[in-house]
Amino acid sequence: MEINEATPISSTNKHSIISLVLGILTIVTFCGGVIIPIPFTSFICAPVSFLMGLLALIYGTISLNRIRKHHEAGSPMAWIGILSGGFIFLCILCMLIAVIALFKFAPGSVLPFLQNYQI
Repeated sequence: MEINEATPISSTNKHSIISLVLGILTIVTFCGGVIIPIPFTSFICAPVSFLMGLLALIYGTISLNRIRKHHEAGSPMAWIGILSGGFIFLCILCMLIAVIALFKFAPGSVLPFLQNYQI
């Protein structure tokens, strides 16, 4: 008689789910700040999506390490969170560097643009 032992089902890592949710929220808040035609929406949405992108990267990295150690499931969710959060994080970082460079290297061109800008 054969005894069939049930193979233990590996549980899904909770940090990978958090990373996936934060990655999706990062994309939604970033795109919402760019697409929504309300003035100054990006001043709120950009920092929030920057923070969520950073958290998605951190949680994704933590979850990949725990998945590797404890043989859990959820690696694709962690990778999606890392990639989506990291992409938006890098986009906002590049935008921030471009604005700082504009103010530093061409301060004379910023003031006339701001004076002619109307809401």
